[in-house]
Amino acid sequence: MDTSTLLLFRDLCRTRNMTQTAQAFFLTQSTLSKRLAHLEEELGYPLLVRSKGRQQAELTSRGEKFLVLATRMLELYEESRSLKEEQERFFLRLGCMRSVQEAFLSDFLERFLVTHPRFSLTLEDHHSHEIRELLLEGLLDLGVVQIPYTGHGLVSQLLYDEYFQVVMKDPGRFRGKKDLSVRELDARQEIFQSFTDGFRAWHDTHWRILDSKIRVNSTPTAEKYFQAPEDWMIVPCSVARAMTGRGFTAFPLKEVTPLHQVYLCWRQEEDRPHVMALLDALEEHFNP
Repeated sequence: MDTSTLLLFRDLCRTRNMTQTAQAFFLTQSTLSKRLAHLEEELGYPLLVRSKGRQQAELTSRGEKFLVLATRMLELYEESRSLKEEQERFFLRLGCMRSVQEAFLSDFLERFLVTHPRFSLTLEDHHSHEIRELLLEGLLDLGVVQIPYTGHGLVSQLLYDEYFQVVMKDPGRFRGKKDLSVRELDARQEIFQSFTDGFRAWHDTHWRILDSKIRVNSTPTAEKYFQAPEDWMIVPCSVARAMTGRGFTAFPLKEVTPLHQVYLCWRQEEDRPHVMALLDALEEHFNP
């Protein structure tokens, strides 16, 4: 069993796609399949469910358990290599939504890593439901999400909350206004992204989603479709602030919006000091 094969297996568990993993490691799909089959032969049990026509890689029950072990073995390998250095390194894996990175995370992590030079951080962009699954599979240590996942071995804690604002690339006739009413916004010019169920329920009391210009699942994608004057989108305040730095105009809404809530999530059994250090630092950042 070698680390390169463990890396292949871990990446396949992340992508769930043989072709994508093979391309990432500059292998043919046939070579990847052979490497994984050899690993299964060495272990003595199957890691993947195999059936004709299956598009996505699916783990067996033993494969799910081995994923946790493989991840830890790779961490131990990296930690053992760090012994060459004068001080031990601590490895952290943090998953978060891109909007959170724009809101505060990049500045926070820059300061945190300066004060914790022995920490080695891997940062991954994911949607909330993806972060939940990666935490459960042991592929992330901490997650920043917009859904309070509790139970099934996970714990969540509120980090911060904020209201929503409307943003436009070209405000047109709204230029110079201090705020807007939902009644002024034409549904046919909306670029819609659903953030939470609560946001979606509030949105649907004012506009029909099927009337929107386009529906997207990420803000960077949405920004490509602000093409006409007064095209608009409703986003959390922190996202609106980041977009104003890229030439957009943000307006508060006269009507009260729901709160966009952001949570820190981790495994219930987590007690490693370096993971708890990052968790504590995030809590202190928002509750000094």
